[in-house]
Amino acid sequence: MHCLVSVGDVRIAVVHGDATSLSGWDFECRKVLHRDAAPRFASLFDCAKVAIFASTHTCLPVARLFGECRARLNNGSAGMPNRRGQLFGLVTRISIRPLAIRGISVYEARLGSLYLNAVAVRYDQGAWPAKFDAQWPTGSPAATSYRSRLIRGANCPLVSAIGPGSSPS
Repeated sequence: MHCLVSVGDVRIAVVHGDATSLSGWDFECRKVLHRDAAPRFASLFDCAKVAIFASTHTCLPVARLFGECRARLNNGSAGMPNRRGQLFGLVTRISIRPLAIRGISVYEARLGSLYLNAVAVRYDQGAWPAKFDAQWPTGSPAATSYRSRLIRGANCPLVSAIGPGSSPS
């Protein structure tokens, strides 16, 4: 359900759902960015003894710093567009070094000694919908949920992914 890792001297919980459930949605964008989220997240960070929660379950990206030493990150999807008009995926990068390649980070933040980035994953946009259709025929739940997102991007502006302390690159 989770994996604990360290980058530098910072403990990070990598989860699929949220802090308490494999299939949980408590880390979804609106809940993370809600103005009253900080106290709820403080108890989760304290209980897990981590500075960062990183997950991908909710399929839309969000980055929010909680003070100077805690963050909640979700890259969204590596194989599907995450923003309106942006036809590429995203992966989260957490490092003790700044990103060396310019122009691939969609948003970034600093958390103490760490550099946090959402890095663009470019793929063959022309070929991907046909491959998707071969796996998920018209009318299937996945086609209903994701087909238009593959073609146009997610119906979410970039600003909704960025919480206090992070910024577009």
